[in-house]
Amino acid sequence: MDAYPRFTELEEFGTRAKCRYYYVIGANDIFNPHRHEFFEIFITVSGTVTHWINGRTMPLPEGSLVFIRPDDLHGYIYDDPKSSETIYVNLSFSRAIMEGLFAYLSDSFPAKALLSNPMPPTLLLHRTEKDRLVAQIGALNSLDRQDKDALELRMRAVLADIYVSCFSHVPSGHHDDRPIWLTQLLREMERPEHFTVGRDAMVALSKRSCEHLSRCLKKYCGLTLSEYINGLRVNYASNLLLNTNTPIIDICYTCGFQSLSNFYKVFDRHYGLSPSAFRKKYK
Repeated sequence: MDAYPRFTELEEFGTRAKCRYYYVIGANDIFNPHRHEFFEIFITVSGTVTHWINGRTMPLPEGSLVFIRPDDLHGYIYDDPKSSETIYVNLSFSRAIMEGLFAYLSDSFPAKALLSNPMPPTLLLHRTEKDRLVAQIGALNSLDRQDKDALELRMRAVLADIYVSCFSHVPSGHHDDRPIWLTQLLREMERPEHFTVGRDAMVALSKRSCEHLSRCLKKYCGLTLSEYINGLRVNYASNLLLNTNTPIIDICYTCGFQSLSNFYKVFDRHYGLSPSAFRKKYK
């Protein structure tokens, strides 16, 4: 028989709304290893805590975002003198809310990948994104605590934002051992202001050497730096071709390519068509 407790939805929510938010401040709240039949998301607001999850330990610095599924076995270890200063916010919500959100997001959302991964999806948020999400959660404090419908409505909106902005790009072959810093880097590189600059921006954001970054990208994504960056650029270009009437030469330089000939070469390699033929065929 499993020696670890398994908390039910009734124990977590009682007769209240089928969702809850809770701020955890350092070792004042001790959470020993446990399971539960509902879902959780938590964000490390400040400090660092060690997460014991499915038999592994993982440090969670400020800005860590973790999605806990039913039957994940987890707890928190306060093994650093500064752990007493750690603050994280926990969102718990019922299976019904999660199923409704996944249904709303449709089959294009990678729900199966999020649920089937042996380890819970974990991201490291940029400070501005972390602050934005924490502010949204903080706004829940303004609600009437007895208005269950209002809390569920606002919580659904917060969860939809989190899942779309943070978890919508998890591929079916997601590596559960991918470093958190690399996952964050790949999300940051999707921004035009980064992929248009290219390799220099990626190395600077990673805070690793170019050689180390190249090895990790090849190991976890199967791509070279140039292949990854050019993939982002031509994807952006394809959308500009279809959704704007911007001249192709302007799209070329907007996407970060240094020459029109190289843009045509890379684009044709990805899509099997020149940019002009692509626009004519699909627009």
